[in-house]
Amino acid sequence: MPEEDEREILHALETPDRLVTTLEKFTLPEVRSAIKQLRSKQAPGRDLITGKIVQELPDIGIIAITQIINSVLRTGYFRGQWKVSYIIIVLKPGKTAEEVMSYRPTSLLPIFSILYEKLFLTRIKPLSQETRIIPDHQLCFRQKHSTTEQVHRITNVINKALESKTCCAAALLDSGKTFDKVWHEGLLYKIKTLFPASI
Repeated sequence: MPEEDEREILHALETPDRLVTTLEKFTLPEVRSAIKQLRSKQAPGRDLITGKIVQELPDIGIIAITQIINSVLRTGYFRGQWKVSYIIIVLKPGKTAEEVMSYRPTSLLPIFSILYEKLFLTRIKPLSQETRIIPDHQLCFRQKHSTTEQVHRITNVINKALESKTCCAAALLDSGKTFDKVWHEGLLYKIKTLFPASI
Protein backbone atom coordinates (compact mmCIF):
# COMPACT_ATOMS: atom_id res chain seq x y z
CA MET A 1 0.00 0.00 0.00
CA PRO A 2 1.30 3.49 -0.82
CA GLU A 3 2.57 5.37 2.23
CA GLU A 4 0.17 8.30 1.74
CA ASP A 5 -2.85 5.94 1.73
CA GLU A 6 -1.65 4.36 4.96
CA ARG A 7 -1.20 7.83 6.52
CA GLU A 8 -4.75 8.74 5.44
CA ILE A 9 -6.16 5.61 7.10
CA LEU A 10 -4.26 6.23 10.34
CA HIS A 11 -5.42 9.87 10.35
CA ALA A 12 -9.04 8.78 9.86
CA LEU A 13 -8.73 6.42 12.84
CA GLU A 14 -7.40 9.23 15.06
CA THR A 15 -10.26 11.58 14.07
CA PRO A 16 -12.94 11.59 16.80
CA ASP A 17 -16.32 10.10 15.95
CA ARG A 18 -19.27 12.37 15.40
CA LEU A 19 -22.09 12.12 17.91
CA VAL A 20 -24.75 9.69 16.76
CA THR A 21 -27.72 7.97 18.30
CA THR A 22 -27.04 4.58 19.81
CA LEU A 23 -28.40 1.35 18.45
CA GLU A 24 -31.95 0.27 19.21
CA LYS A 25 -32.35 -1.05 22.78
CA PHE A 26 -32.73 -4.76 23.44
CA THR A 27 -36.21 -5.81 24.43
CA LEU A 28 -37.14 -8.28 27.17
CA PRO A 29 -38.32 -10.93 24.63
CA GLU A 30 -35.01 -10.60 22.73
CA VAL A 31 -33.02 -11.16 25.93
CA ARG A 32 -35.23 -14.11 26.92
CA SER A 33 -34.74 -15.67 23.48
CA ALA A 34 -30.94 -15.22 23.67
CA ILE A 35 -30.90 -16.76 27.16
CA LYS A 36 -32.80 -19.82 25.86
CA GLN A 37 -30.11 -20.23 23.16
CA LEU A 38 -27.31 -20.44 25.76
CA ARG A 39 -25.85 -23.93 26.06
CA SER A 40 -26.79 -25.16 29.51
CA LYS A 41 -23.97 -27.73 29.73
CA GLN A 42 -21.17 -25.44 28.54
CA ALA A 43 -18.28 -25.06 30.99
CA PRO A 44 -18.47 -21.77 32.92
CA GLY A 45 -16.05 -18.89 32.51
CA ARG A 46 -14.21 -16.95 35.20
CA ASP A 47 -17.48 -15.95 36.92
CA LEU A 48 -18.47 -19.65 37.36
CA ILE A 49 -22.02 -18.85 36.13
CA THR A 50 -23.36 -21.43 33.69
CA GLY A 51 -26.04 -21.03 31.03
CA LYS A 52 -28.32 -23.25 33.13
CA ILE A 53 -28.13 -20.81 36.08
CA VAL A 54 -29.11 -17.86 33.85
CA GLN A 55 -31.94 -19.90 32.27
CA GLU A 56 -33.36 -20.60 35.74
CA LEU A 57 -33.53 -16.91 36.71
CA PRO A 58 -36.92 -15.40 37.58
CA ASP A 59 -38.35 -12.49 35.56
CA ILE A 60 -36.82 -9.88 37.87
CA GLY A 61 -33.34 -11.28 37.11
CA ILE A 62 -33.95 -11.19 33.35
CA ILE A 63 -35.20 -7.58 33.65
CA ALA A 64 -31.99 -6.67 35.52
CA ILE A 65 -29.84 -8.37 32.86
CA THR A 66 -31.75 -6.48 30.13
CA GLN A 67 -31.07 -3.17 31.88
CA ILE A 68 -27.36 -3.96 32.28
CA ILE A 69 -27.00 -5.02 28.65
CA ASN A 70 -28.85 -1.91 27.43
CA SER A 71 -26.58 0.30 29.55
CA VAL A 72 -23.56 -1.31 27.85
CA LEU A 73 -25.15 -0.58 24.47
CA ARG A 74 -25.99 3.01 25.46
CA THR A 75 -22.66 3.96 27.08
CA GLY A 76 -20.33 1.84 24.95
CA TYR A 77 -18.57 0.71 28.14
CA PHE A 78 -17.92 -3.04 28.20
CA ARG A 79 -16.82 -4.25 31.64
CA GLY A 80 -13.23 -5.43 31.87
CA GLN A 81 -14.30 -8.50 33.85
CA TRP A 82 -16.40 -9.65 30.89
CA LYS A 83 -13.30 -9.69 28.68
CA VAL A 84 -11.25 -12.02 30.92
CA SER A 85 -11.45 -15.67 29.96
CA TYR A 86 -10.16 -18.99 31.20
CA ILE A 87 -7.95 -20.64 28.62
CA ILE A 88 -8.19 -24.42 28.49
CA ILE A 89 -5.69 -26.35 26.40
CA VAL A 90 -7.16 -29.35 24.55
CA LEU A 91 -5.07 -31.98 22.79
CA LYS A 92 -5.95 -32.26 19.09
CA PRO A 93 -7.08 -35.76 18.02
CA GLY A 94 -4.28 -37.96 16.72
CA LYS A 95 -1.49 -35.57 17.81
CA THR A 96 1.42 -36.30 20.13
CA ALA A 97 1.19 -34.80 23.62
CA GLU A 98 4.87 -33.73 23.64
CA GLU A 99 4.55 -31.04 20.94
CA VAL A 100 3.20 -27.57 21.68
CA MET A 101 1.40 -27.31 18.31
CA SER A 102 -0.60 -30.45 19.20
CA TYR A 103 -2.84 -28.41 21.50
CA ARG A 104 -5.81 -26.16 20.73
CA PRO A 105 -6.53 -23.29 23.15
CA THR A 106 -10.18 -22.80 24.08
CA SER A 107 -11.38 -19.57 25.73
CA LEU A 108 -14.17 -19.74 28.28
CA LEU A 109 -15.70 -16.28 28.55
CA PRO A 110 -18.09 -15.17 31.30
CA ILE A 111 -21.71 -16.02 30.48
CA PHE A 112 -22.82 -12.37 30.30
CA SER A 113 -20.12 -11.67 27.72
CA ILE A 114 -21.46 -14.55 25.60
CA LEU A 115 -25.04 -13.32 26.07
CA TYR A 116 -24.13 -9.76 25.06
CA GLU A 117 -22.27 -11.06 22.01
CA LYS A 118 -25.36 -13.02 20.88
CA LEU A 119 -27.58 -9.96 21.29
CA PHE A 120 -25.11 -7.52 19.70
CA LEU A 121 -24.85 -9.80 16.70
CA THR A 122 -28.59 -9.33 16.07
CA ARG A 123 -27.93 -5.56 15.69
CA ILE A 124 -24.73 -5.74 13.70
CA LYS A 125 -25.71 -8.52 11.25
CA PRO A 126 -28.31 -6.47 9.31
CA LEU A 127 -25.86 -3.55 9.11
CA SER A 128 -23.09 -5.78 7.79
CA GLN A 129 -25.43 -7.14 5.10
CA GLU A 130 -26.62 -3.64 4.21
CA THR A 131 -23.07 -2.20 3.92
CA ARG A 132 -21.76 -5.43 2.34
CA ILE A 133 -18.69 -5.26 4.60
CA ILE A 134 -18.27 -9.02 4.09
CA PRO A 135 -17.92 -9.94 0.39
CA ASP A 136 -20.40 -12.48 -1.01
CA HIS A 137 -17.62 -14.92 -1.86
CA GLN A 138 -16.47 -15.12 1.79
CA LEU A 139 -18.36 -18.00 3.32
CA CYS A 140 -16.54 -18.90 6.53
CA PHE A 141 -18.10 -17.82 9.83
CA ARG A 142 -21.37 -17.00 8.08
CA GLN A 143 -24.66 -18.62 8.99
CA LYS A 144 -26.19 -20.93 6.37
CA HIS A 145 -22.98 -20.92 4.30
CA SER A 146 -20.52 -23.76 3.82
CA THR A 147 -17.44 -24.79 1.86
CA THR A 148 -19.75 -26.69 -0.51
CA GLU A 149 -20.96 -23.33 -1.86
CA GLN A 150 -17.36 -22.29 -2.51
CA VAL A 151 -16.77 -25.54 -4.45
CA HIS A 152 -19.91 -24.82 -6.54
CA ARG A 153 -18.71 -21.26 -7.21
CA ILE A 154 -15.29 -22.45 -8.42
CA THR A 155 -16.87 -25.21 -10.51
CA ASN A 156 -19.17 -22.64 -12.10
CA VAL A 157 -16.19 -20.40 -13.02
CA ILE A 158 -14.35 -23.37 -14.55
CA ASN A 159 -17.43 -24.46 -16.54
CA LYS A 160 -17.91 -20.93 -17.92
CA ALA A 161 -14.24 -20.86 -18.99
CA LEU A 162 -14.60 -24.24 -20.72
CA GLU A 163 -17.78 -23.18 -22.52
CA SER A 164 -16.23 -19.93 -23.74
CA LYS A 165 -12.97 -21.77 -24.61
CA THR A 166 -10.85 -19.43 -22.48
CA CYS A 167 -8.14 -20.12 -19.94
CA CYS A 168 -8.96 -20.55 -16.30
CA ALA A 169 -6.20 -20.14 -13.72
CA ALA A 170 -6.46 -20.74 -9.99
CA ALA A 171 -4.17 -20.01 -7.06
CA LEU A 172 -5.04 -21.94 -3.91
CA LEU A 173 -3.45 -20.62 -0.73
CA ASP A 174 -3.62 -22.00 2.78
CA SER A 175 -2.64 -19.36 5.32
CA GLY A 176 -1.69 -20.47 8.80
CA LYS A 177 -2.57 -18.31 11.82
CA THR A 178 -4.55 -15.92 9.59
CA PHE A 179 -6.08 -13.95 12.46
CA ASP A 180 -2.59 -13.04 13.71
CA LYS A 181 -1.81 -11.56 10.28
CA VAL A 182 -4.84 -9.24 10.08
CA TRP A 183 -3.93 -5.59 9.52
CA HIS A 184 -5.81 -4.21 12.52
CA GLU A 185 -5.69 -0.54 11.47
CA GLY A 186 -7.21 -1.41 8.08
CA LEU A 187 -9.93 -3.50 9.74
CA LEU A 188 -10.76 -0.69 12.20
CA TYR A 189 -10.83 1.81 9.32
CA LYS A 190 -13.29 -0.37 7.42
CA ILE A 191 -15.51 -0.70 10.51
CA LYS A 192 -15.33 3.04 11.23
CA THR A 193 -16.26 4.06 7.69
CA LEU A 194 -19.06 1.53 7.15
CA PHE A 195 -20.71 1.27 10.58
CA PRO A 196 -22.31 3.89 12.84
CA ALA A 197 -19.92 5.41 15.40
CA SER A 198 -21.80 3.77 18.28
CA ILE A 199 -20.60 0.37 17.10
